[in-house]
Amino acid sequence: MKKILIVDDHELNRSLLREVVEDYAKEKKLELLIDEAENGALAVELFKQTSYDIIFMDITMPKMDGIEATKQIREISKKVLIVAISAQNDTKSQKSILDAGAEDYISKPINVAIFMARLGNYLTLIKSRQPHISYHEATNLFSSLIYTRKISFYIGTDNDLAEFWEYYLLNPHITYHNICGITRVLYDIGLHSLQLNIRPIIWAEESEEYLYLTMEGLSQLNPDLMHTVLAKNSENIDFKIVKNKISIRTKQQFIHQDPILPVKLIQEAPKTVEIQPIVSVVEKETNLLHSEIVTPPNEENQIYHYMDQEDLENINDHLSRLHSLLLMVGSGDISFQEVEEIAYYLDRIGRSASMYSESYPIARALSSLSAAIENNIQIFIDKSSSLGLFCATFGLDLMSWLQKIFYEGAPNVNFMDDTIVSNAQMLESMLTTVVSTNEAVDMDDIFDF
Repeated sequence: MKKILIVDDHELNRSLLREVVEDYAKEKKLELLIDEAENGALAVELFKQTSYDIIFMDITMPKMDGIEATKQIREISKKVLIVAISAQNDTKSQKSILDAGAEDYISKPINVAIFMARLGNYLTLIKSRQPHISYHEATNLFSSLIYTRKISFYIGTDNDLAEFWEYYLLNPHITYHNICGITRVLYDIGLHSLQLNIRPIIWAEESEEYLYLTMEGLSQLNPDLMHTVLAKNSENIDFKIVKNKISIRTKQQFIHQDPILPVKLIQEAPKTVEIQPIVSVVEKETNLLHSEIVTPPNEENQIYHYMDQEDLENINDHLSRLHSLLLMVGSGDISFQEVEEIAYYLDRIGRSASMYSESYPIARALSSLSAAIENNIQIFIDKSSSLGLFCATFGLDLMSWLQKIFYEGAPNVNFMDDTIVSNAQMLESMLTTVVSTNEAVDMDDIFDF
């Protein structure tokens, strides 16, 4: 029996949704348990008592809104499927609750036929999330032993892959040999799987000596593709491929470190570098936000080679085109198609950069900005005259990052990360924040500091 929780502060909305779900269950001859909650706080308490399979979550509610409730429920369980249902159809609200942990968003008033089709998909998805491998069975292809420390990652979306990436690369208290390359391989295979509508599972098992990572559910994936992805990695990886799964084994390495910094930077921390004063790259009267940090050629600067040559060439090509498009933004006649191209190239650069922990913060910022532009193309066009200067400098920042990190040298691998991320977020907020007429501000005034 599947358990469903409907969360909405309006009793009528709960009753209508319950009726639709019950009609679906009757039509499909399913047995569903349906509970209701009138606010987010009650939803969290009910979830602590009952393990629901699906939660339909409203956003605006008293006591606790749907965003906070989703965050708290996600802290309790990663498996429950949370679907936002709200009359707030703006991109900002959607992004907020999806970032909080919701996996889908349905606008009110709901279309009954579409909702029933989605409900069928949700129930199928839940079924597929119940792996046939028990926690009391061996998973990896290297050993038949059963390990107490065993976790799973269900890969249903790009966000699930990002969570897997972050788990092993961004907060490691114990690190593993070549974990960056291994994570990159599984991430890449996961992306190919999602493109083919395959939803794999990654199992992680730990012994005292090894970490075993096993991705299963790959029966429809060509084994040659997996070998190709493995071959792209420059370092040797201890792996086995059998039928529908791949297992990778790596040794533990106990390192005392700040979990936020990449291991390679901790092993040989760079000496303090004196940075020369910020110098504007254009004449002062343009009042641009962009500024170039002068990095004099010395022993402290280094060129980084962490990126695969093919990915680096792709970023070069995409960024060259993107930079040209961003320079056109303030011209006053940018087209709908050109804005779509801007979103496209931001997304492609983000995808290539997301394969590497060193450039992952920039990748996430660019991907988020790409989605914001794609969802607000007309707003972007309407504001293009005031966004022109900002977009031009943003393009220069990206070009400078690429040139310094990979060709000229920089004081550290995260050089310009903060600048690019903060400017991407600022540009995104300009597109997604609705400002009332009385509160409207001249865009030039925003940059006047």
